[in-house]
Amino acid sequence: MISMSRNYSMTSKGRVLIGGGTGFVGKCLKQYLKDQNYDVTIISRKTNGFTKFDSVISWDQVKKNEIPLDTVAVINAAGEPILEPTRFWTSKFKKSVWDSRVLTNQCLVDAINNMNTQKPKLFVSFSGVGIYPPNTDKCKPYTESYDVKEFDYLSKLAIGIEKSAIPKSDDVRSVIIRLGVVFGRQGGFISQLYPFFRFGFGICMGNGSQFLPWIHIDDVCRLVLFAIENKSVEGIVNGVAPEIVTHHYFAKSFVEVFGHSFVLKVPGFIFKLIFGTERAKMVLEGQAVEPTKLNNLNFSYKLPDIKTALCRVSQE
Repeated sequence: MISMSRNYSMTSKGRVLIGGGTGFVGKCLKQYLKDQNYDVTIISRKTNGFTKFDSVISWDQVKKNEIPLDTVAVINAAGEPILEPTRFWTSKFKKSVWDSRVLTNQCLVDAINNMNTQKPKLFVSFSGVGIYPPNTDKCKPYTESYDVKEFDYLSKLAIGIEKSAIPKSDDVRSVIIRLGVVFGRQGGFISQLYPFFRFGFGICMGNGSQFLPWIHIDDVCRLVLFAIENKSVEGIVNGVAPEIVTHHYFAKSFVEVFGHSFVLKVPGFIFKLIFGTERAKMVLEGQAVEPTKLNNLNFSYKLPDIKTALCRVSQE
């Protein structure tokens, strides 16, 4: 184990360790938690891109059980982007996607299990709504109580992530967030589509009738903080906004908010050519998902509806 030097503010609420702190979600979490008076240490394979004010350790240090002793929560936001158009959907890439999520979970859980001193109180990992089969009934959304079963690679991946995210100690809460599509100008779904919207039209993927479970990055950060500071948050949590929308409604809303002219429907076969049939299902099929547990816990969304969230994106 290692103990971080205590040069941080006396008002610190404790240290949070973030795996994957250089990605879109990880970067936003890092800054948000710092703003909430947490000290943040990033786990990274990279040695560049950090300032002298950043606290960074390597994955090799984690494998040696060198988790900072003052860590109150561990968050794994690591994961290679699946919808990366420059990468072919090969068995090699699938393994890379798997390892970047499942093996990093296992690495962190093993390190927590092996700690002989006081362990972190919480381990947070991110799964995905792809664990649910596509559905077409808005009135019957998936809840956390749904009995999941493997039906394709993406569901297998999500199940693998969740199975690898359970520390042995009863003293360590495990929270597994099944994320929807994360909105934000600087990364994720919106950043990939934004160049198209700059030409004055909205992109509707396929026929547009498929559901788009989503959440804004601001609410992802707030959800993680909520999990850290509320012991009642435990187990599977659907990390989606309460408003259930289709891809077509999303595209229409984007056009309205950004003042563009019309919605362009892009045939499904285009996405199959770009991403491959299996991966294209992520955008051509969708699930109606309800954040039942968060509703029951009275979690307050900052951006609960699609137009409010897109207005926030337009200001970023």
